[in-house]
Amino acid sequence: MPAGQHPIDHFVRARLTKEVLSPSPEADKLTLLRRVSLDLTGLPPTPAEIDAFLKDESPAAYETVVDRLLASPHYGERWGRHWLDSARYADSDGYEKDTGRPFAWRYRDWVIRALNADLPFDRFTIEQLAGDLLPNATLDQKTATGFHRNTLTNKEGGVDQEEFRVAAVVDRVGTTGKVWLGLTVGCCQCHDHKYDPLSQREFYQLFAFFNADRETDLPAPLPGEEEKVKQQQKAFDAEKAKLQAALDEAKAKKVPDAELKKRQQALTAHAKKAPAEGKVMTLTAGPAKPTHVLIRGDFLRKGVEVKSGTPAVIAGPPTPTGGTRLDLAKWLVSAENPLTARVTVNWVWAKFFGRGLVATAEDFGTQGEKPSHPELLDYLAGEFRDPAGCGWSLKKLHKLIVTSAVYKQSSAARPELAARDPLNVLLARQTRLRLEAEIVRDNALAASGLLTRTVGGPSIRPPQPPGISELTYANSAKWVETTGPDRYKRGLYIWFQRTSPYPTLMTFDAPDSNVCIVRRERSNTPLQALTLLNDAVFVEAAQALAKRVLTEHADEVPCNQLKAMVRLCLGREPAPAEREKLLRLLGEFRTLAAANPTDAAKLPGTHKPAGVPPAEAAAWVALARTVLNLDEFVTRE
Repeated sequence: MPAGQHPIDHFVRARLTKEVLSPSPEADKLTLLRRVSLDLTGLPPTPAEIDAFLKDESPAAYETVVDRLLASPHYGERWGRHWLDSARYADSDGYEKDTGRPFAWRYRDWVIRALNADLPFDRFTIEQLAGDLLPNATLDQKTATGFHRNTLTNKEGGVDQEEFRVAAVVDRVGTTGKVWLGLTVGCCQCHDHKYDPLSQREFYQLFAFFNADRETDLPAPLPGEEEKVKQQQKAFDAEKAKLQAALDEAKAKKVPDAELKKRQQALTAHAKKAPAEGKVMTLTAGPAKPTHVLIRGDFLRKGVEVKSGTPAVIAGPPTPTGGTRLDLAKWLVSAENPLTARVTVNWVWAKFFGRGLVATAEDFGTQGEKPSHPELLDYLAGEFRDPAGCGWSLKKLHKLIVTSAVYKQSSAARPELAARDPLNVLLARQTRLRLEAEIVRDNALAASGLLTRTVGGPSIRPPQPPGISELTYANSAKWVETTGPDRYKRGLYIWFQRTSPYPTLMTFDAPDSNVCIVRRERSNTPLQALTLLNDAVFVEAAQALAKRVLTEHADEVPCNQLKAMVRLCLGREPAPAEREKLLRLLGEFRTLAAANPTDAAKLPGTHKPAGVPPAEAAAWVALARTVLNLDEFVTRE
């Protein structure tokens, strides 16, 4: 390759030359800053970050930004959300009763911490699949096995527990195959794969790695929780002793409880209030359990017995007969295994370009699409794994990609590409991408100044439309809105109830978390625009955005206040034609507000800016709603 040329650009431009196409020019600085900020942290650049980047005219200015973003604690949140799709993370069991999982978030926080610390991907893999089996495993490594505790759990009365245990193991096999091998291994549950060289027997050999595992919740008190629980336990025991004494007295005196029953019920009710320390949901190895091929996938029809093993068609060191999950994990990230590194870099590439080098990220088999740039895929896989290259570092891989000219191209449409390459397979430009569900909400909160940037912690319940939680079993999943600053935390912290998921997330194509998803769909529907206009979260964001602009720029003329609003939302100033239209619209809103003073007074809600007439505040809220509903606001250019 030419001296000094970025290796990624070498492969892409070679293909463009072959197709007699030229690459697009580099995007302008503001577009580039917003793009890389959203891609690496999921948050827009602040006005201060915009000013600093524009002032820095050194050749290293962009690389400095990239390093800052990779070091941000919000990096782990952004890429953690991507990984949680693969892990089918949720805060409830699924199925009919869909019981809550109050400690599921401990796994989510492990993912964020691991990514922020740039835990090498081979270790990232091993700890999630077999952290409990590592020598002298730490609680943190055991917490990582929560990856496979995200399977659905059926707690309905009368179910055959073995049936649903087997279903969970089947899911673990299929998920492992999709995430690390990019293969539809689950197709082999009932018969040999119809297209790929994978047999039903090999499916149950993989099944055997997980078959003896037990779901175990381990005590894991949070910092400061131990002493708090100790005090709560003391008070609990004292009240229990009092209730027990009252019951014993009633029995001794042979009272009627009705009175006896009343005192017994009081003791029983109190027992449900027992304090408990935090826990983590883990997998642990149980006693050896024979594994059989299940005829037609039926857990009641056991066929030939098999031992754990890996598919013969995939290279890698042989796993020992009767090997463990740790053996499987080491096989997945072994130097000989050709798939894990390729599948992973392809997954990463898709997040930056909207499409993988292999478009079917979940299927590298014969029914999947062929790679658009096979040499580039080989190079990235080798570089990702090579100790002299990225050494399994996701952050180094991300930096490699986002510093390429291919990534930094403008996403502007080009007539000559419209017919020849409408899906941008050849990468002659960047791709405009609608932001993911959680990031749409995050950006509204960030622009408005409401966003709470605290990293980690229990799941939250922000406002949602009425009637959603009533859809759960016997209306059992009560949605008690979070109060205080946590109400405004990022979208990945929203409590995900599988049978009644947070509607804003679903409107913007969040997965249902029932199965592993390695690539989200992106739709464009009228309901999305209506949500941005009318959902409680976005209405409040508009109210707060208007207050922020009118407060921080109180002494400035409306034109400059408008500039500040657009800059907060889009990372740039409005063009002259845009400025004229928006100011004209502001004037129309002022007229409307003046004619309807009662309604206008209500529009700012609890975010009334001091010293601003109600009609003026209402007009700015309406304008903020307009800007927050722009296509550009929910799009990564």
